[in-house]
Amino acid sequence: MQRIMKIIGPAGLVLTLVGAVTYGILSSSGPLALLPLAAGLALVAISVVSSLRGDRTEGSRRSARLGINAAVSIIALAAILVFLQTIVSRHSGRWDTTANKRFSLSPQTAKILDALPRNVSFTCFFKDAAPGRKELEDLLKSYAAESPRISYAFIDPDADPSAARRYKITQYNTIVVESGGNEEKLVATTEEAVTNAILKVTRDRKKIIYVLAGHGEKSIEDAEPAGLAQLRAAVEAESYEIRPLLALRDTIPGDCAVLLVAGPEKDLFPEEIRMIERYLAAGGAVLVLVDPMTEIPGLAGLLASYGIETTNSVVVDRFGKLLAGNYLTPVVNAYGNHPIAANFRHASFFPQARALRSTSGGDPAAGVTVLASTGASAYGETDLEGVLKGRTQFDGERDIAGPVDVAIVASREIPPVLAAADAKPRRSKIAAFGDSDFASNAYFALSGNKDLILNTIGWLAEEEDLIAVRARDPVSQPVIISVGQGKLVFWLPVVGLPAAVLLAGALVVAYRRRSD
Repeated sequence: MQRIMKIIGPAGLVLTLVGAVTYGILSSSGPLALLPLAAGLALVAISVVSSLRGDRTEGSRRSARLGINAAVSIIALAAILVFLQTIVSRHSGRWDTTANKRFSLSPQTAKILDALPRNVSFTCFFKDAAPGRKELEDLLKSYAAESPRISYAFIDPDADPSAARRYKITQYNTIVVESGGNEEKLVATTEEAVTNAILKVTRDRKKIIYVLAGHGEKSIEDAEPAGLAQLRAAVEAESYEIRPLLALRDTIPGDCAVLLVAGPEKDLFPEEIRMIERYLAAGGAVLVLVDPMTEIPGLAGLLASYGIETTNSVVVDRFGKLLAGNYLTPVVNAYGNHPIAANFRHASFFPQARALRSTSGGDPAAGVTVLASTGASAYGETDLEGVLKGRTQFDGERDIAGPVDVAIVASREIPPVLAAADAKPRRSKIAAFGDSDFASNAYFALSGNKDLILNTIGWLAEEEDLIAVRARDPVSQPVIISVGQGKLVFWLPVVGLPAAVLLAGALVVAYRRRSD
């Protein structure tokens, strides 16, 4: 019996500690961890009572006190762990300590999740050991932590073929995204693909962007470096629809959310200008990309009516030669106080840009805001013939001193019609860029160009949740060490630390023997 009582005490402490650690740390253990915790506490109580009723000698009393102190310490640790588990389960938190925030959702994704109109579910058909499954699960866990409207489940199509047939799954690693009766399938597991799928299933109606054609504009069908095929793909991925609009029409379609005029080589006809003016008067939105060295007096007059001057110049930026390889590609790193550029930290590049100016002084109260400007080292060269001959020199009397504006946005309130006097006032909007090449296939993915043009479209289309910095591909950051550093990394933790522990133990033993 004494042997059993000697075992009960340590066994109770071990069970108590194991149960507390399991319940406090492993959240997936659930209430089952309470069984060893309860059994351990019971054994500890029996051991304490037995010790108090046992031998009354000084040694036994001292042993009982030590046992009780150890039991109290273990029970206190168990209580602390259970308390921490309760706090963590109710108030969870996540911190991303990586330099490039590769485990954090992008600001755009966070805005979209905060504004979700309804629940979104992900059904992921992956085998248990499929490549990328763990990464996708971590990503969806981040989505679910950001919004309670996100739920996900993983199904092995081999273990549950009926579910695969129900969703018409024909290949492994397919994700089915559902919301409100809408369904989207995708195989990509990047944040950008997942966020775009959420947009598609939560929006019952796509806004349409019309691209004006017939004046030498860049084509959304063109996959060559000068085309806009990448812009079209990115716009469609964010749940817009984009269509070409031939010139010489009487009116712009009523479902036009944004009219894009992308680098016309010839000016618009007067009737087309009046057509756009009528569209703006009804609360429309226009995005104009104008290149230098093109004669567009009609389009320039339209922009001037909104306080945007298109100067007859080419921006020269000596700093651009260092980053982009030539001085006719200005680098933009200064952005205005506008929702389009809120929290924007990326530089943008504008190959062969025309300088713009605000005739209202860029006063936001007048509805005009300078969106993007170059550094002070750039200037607007007005000697176009000299530029063509490769000769540029700043002339303080004729040229435009830097910083030079290359993007300006303007808006104007449209009073409600008499039939809807209580309706919310609408605003017509214009965004003008002094270059169209920055949105072309050759430069679309360069630095901040993509975010800048897509944010502008989002503002014009009144899609505020799409105005943010988008997800970027995770960047691998390997640790590169020299041969000497590699040997140090091996010898110090693998050999040095264990040897130090053994040496310390040997010194303690030697000291005790000498003391005896």
